[in-house]
Amino acid sequence: MREMPDHLLAVLPASWLTVFFLVPLGFTAVFSFGHATFGGVQPGFTLDNYAAALTGFYGETFARTLRFAATASLLCVCVAYPAAYFIAFHARRRLFALIVILVPYFSSFLIRVMSLRIVLARHGIAETALNAVGLHAGALDVLDTPIAVFIGMVYVYLPIAIVPLAIVLERIPRELIDASEDLGATRWRTFSAVILPLSRPGIATALLLTAVPMLGEMVIPTLLGGGRGVLMGQAIAGQYLDAQNYALGSAMAMTVLAAVALLVAALARVTAGWAETGR
Repeated sequence: MREMPDHLLAVLPASWLTVFFLVPLGFTAVFSFGHATFGGVQPGFTLDNYAAALTGFYGETFARTLRFAATASLLCVCVAYPAAYFIAFHARRRLFALIVILVPYFSSFLIRVMSLRIVLARHGIAETALNAVGLHAGALDVLDTPIAVFIGMVYVYLPIAIVPLAIVLERIPRELIDASEDLGATRWRTFSAVILPLSRPGIATALLLTAVPMLGEMVIPTLLGGGRGVLMGQAIAGQYLDAQNYALGSAMAMTVLAAVALLVAALARVTAGWAETGR
């Protein structure tokens, strides 16, 4: 039986991406330059939609989204790195540890966020625990604030940061670490001169996998932030579903897409020449 040529095998995924990604993206780009009508878009060319998306309330929302994505992804990496380090170098059952970390992803995203809302609610687990250890006194008013949104984003996307870091750290040849120690380097010197540089691809991957979905996050701000934790995903959904201003919503979506493209390009440039060292 003759094998199917490679170019024919690529037809189905290429067609899928064209119909369900490139074509809608093209419409979004065209709509972003059009003139808004209620429930529609009049074709044309204007930059007013982008001006509205980058100034005033929506400009502040876009800036807040960038801050949240940057700080939350950095915090995810800072928290994930020690956990990944332990799994790679000290855990006896590494695969089991990774499975335990990924178990929450077998449940509904909505259920996980709602469970966090219960934890952060007044008289909830977080309030009881903080009052018990003396780190907080009285009611915990965290829900429906930007703080709750930030906590939720770190909570949801932290496992995504741990996995690539653990995989990269596990692939670092132990011979390099042993050689560093044999030459008299301290543990900190070995970490800073050998382990950390070789784990940079994992750090870049973790940043990318967390920051990109955070830029378009809509569910977490809606459930945990209320009206005081609005991010760009909520604002775009509001333009499409409530205001039916497709032109402005498309311009806002294109600004988020541009931010994602810049992030990917920046990480690609920074990580150019970085090679993951395998065994």
